[in-house]
Amino acid sequence: MKKETKALSGASQDAYFRRVLKAHPNLSAAERDQIVRQLREEVAQLRLRVNVHGDIAASPSPPSTRASQPAAAIPQTAVADATLPFDPYSPNVVVVVRKSGREAALAALTAIDSTENLRLLARQQRLNFDADVSSAAEIRTAIVMAAERRIANRVAAAG
Repeated sequence: MKKETKALSGASQDAYFRRVLKAHPNLSAAERDQIVRQLREEVAQLRLRVNVHGDIAASPSPPSTRASQPAAAIPQTAVADATLPFDPYSPNVVVVVRKSGREAALAALTAIDSTENLRLLARQQRLNFDADVSSAAEIRTAIVMAAERRIANRVAAAG
């Protein structure tokens, strides 16, 4: 069964808020940052529908009493066309290895071409590997091996 929603929290949630707010050219960078800070305080976790057709504001929500800007409908195409910043928490490599195996984790990491982004993902998910690994393919393999080591360590500690 395919996942219908995706949970966002922390940095990926902030990145989503910034991406949505960039679709509003009438907001200055300072106003966007202020709104993101306010949303970060108020929203613990955000769930997004996967493969939604239509616009984000299709389901009306009650207006916030603390919001300083009026809500406006944002076309889904505007959000999809916006340049998506790299999310170093997606995919969660340990979870993918545990649920779907090594090959699925490598396949998920194949979508990441940049060695800098792969290193950032490894650093943020605390998946350590040797610094002399240089190519993207080697980094992907090293990340998966680090995830497998973490899983093995958890199993050993629990058993």
